[in-house]
Amino acid sequence: MSSSSIGHPCRISRSDGQSPCTTRSSSPLQRDGCDLAGLESAPPDTMIDVAISERPVVLRRDLIRIFSEDRLVAVIRTATAEVAETAARAVARAGVRLVEITLTVPDAYELITRLATDEEMRRLGAVIGAGTVLSGAQAEDSLIAGARFLVSPALIPEMIEAARSRDAMTMPGTMTATEMVKAAELGADYIKVYPLATIGGPDYITNIRRALQHLPLVATGNIEYDEIPTYFKAGVVGFGIGGPLIRPDLLERRDLGGVTANAKRFLAATRRS
Repeated sequence: MSSSSIGHPCRISRSDGQSPCTTRSSSPLQRDGCDLAGLESAPPDTMIDVAISERPVVLRRDLIRIFSEDRLVAVIRTATAEVAETAARAVARAGVRLVEITLTVPDAYELITRLATDEEMRRLGAVIGAGTVLSGAQAEDSLIAGARFLVSPALIPEMIEAARSRDAMTMPGTMTATEMVKAAELGADYIKVYPLATIGGPDYITNIRRALQHLPLVATGNIEYDEIPTYFKAGVVGFGIGGPLIRPDLLERRDLGGVTANAKRFLAATRRS
């Protein structure tokens, strides 16, 4: 994909004053022909992107409202960017508004930019986020690419700081009560519990909530449709669901109608419960 098709993400400055074009080679924002015009005169915290700026920015308060209504994030983790894009579009057509592209997807940053600036995704009301964010640098690059919410399997203070400075929503990962309280102190909007199935599932949430009733806990992972009511009863406020939602078997058969229908079913369950 040519840089002209997505604008020039390299015109943005990172909050550390560096251009994403001259940092880690793993970032797809570092492409040949990157236009650095105007960076020298721009303040370090400038966050202006030609393509992204054409789309009204979804504010953190709006993201919190969306999640409080839908109580669902679709987690897209696939082996290729092509399949990830197909899955993202299929769940957006089901009405799922929060779509997480994990950074394990090849060329994830470019895909985030492509989806965040896509006319169909905009019309459907889909907002793109980044998942598996493991550092402050990845958080910065994700925000530059167009992500409006950040999710991590771990508690990364720098991720929360970067997101808050850009008015983006955060969902760091935690496992223990200590980590959950720390996440709240750092300003996390929602607190992901991971790996939830491994540490006790709904029973673990029930036990944690006896002492920490005020924390907005989110159940994540391979949560099946039939488990949704049980998790709600245990006390979670919402879900981040991957495989059972996007159904890799349906994607492999290119049954996109099936993926959309399945996502509608999950969304109806999280909204209704």
